[in-house]
Amino acid sequence: MVKRLILHDLPPQMADKLYTYDKDTTVFCAYPAVRHCVGCFGCWIKTPGQCVITDRAREFCDMMPRQDEVIIISKLTFGGLSPDVKAVLDRSIGYMLPFFRIIKGEMHHVQRFASSPALTYHFYQTAGKSAQKETAQKLAAANALNFGSSKVMVRFHEDDVLISEVLL
Repeated sequence: MVKRLILHDLPPQMADKLYTYDKDTTVFCAYPAVRHCVGCFGCWIKTPGQCVITDRAREFCDMMPRQDEVIIISKLTFGGLSPDVKAVLDRSIGYMLPFFRIIKGEMHHVQRFASSPALTYHFYQTAGKSAQKETAQKLAAANALNFGSSKVMVRFHEDDVLISEVLL
């Protein structure tokens, strides 16, 4: 079975369907909001690979290396992730090493782990936001390079996400 980790910002009435999927799928809700990364570098220096802020975001970071796929469901917000989903992902910076490499002329982090999960993004409420969609595509590709993911997929949903489309 494919082990999946789903990070989402869906309202409870929609998210409930995610929690009944299967035992190989772990669901992590971005609510209640986690504290934002403060840029202290503690996850690299004091507690390598683990954020020094002790809240729920640590759980997400601990689960990432054991997944085959990470599915991110987020409202499209100014061409990127919603603030709560972004806060969780930002706090996973310790997943990478504090060193850099150049890939296709861009600076990206060196990987901490030998393999990385595939990344799948589902952005919802995207109607009439073509410029934001283009930005979101670029963001997803850059995140995939940073996380060392060999596979990245981005899907856009004009209204709300249909859970059946996410769990294909």
